[in-house]
Amino acid sequence: MKEFVSLDDGPEPTKVWGSTPLFNLIDGRKLLDYCDKHDAAVLGIEGFKIIGDKRIPDLDCIADFSILATTGEEFTVLSRRAARNFLDSILNKDIFLEFVLVTL
Repeated sequence: MKEFVSLDDGPEPTKVWGSTPLFNLIDGRKLLDYCDKHDAAVLGIEGFKIIGDKRIPDLDCIADFSILATTGEEFTVLSRRAARNFLDSILNKDIFLEFVLVTL
């Protein structure tokens, strides 16, 4: 497994915090569509509230899909499906998400 960082032709992040791209829910779905095209898997997602100049983790918006890696080749598809379901469950529309993407 290697980190997938090539977003050159992908969706623009909603916000960049330092060097970390962050996505709102709409742009996060666009990122998952991009992952579909490039067969990238979602290892995890972490949500943040941004208040002033602070990035505050939202413990209700953290997902770890690494256990799905045991499914082998299906991991990429299952992780993206789980990520979409996770995004659908987020009620706070002002959340910013950091994605950890990998390829097999």
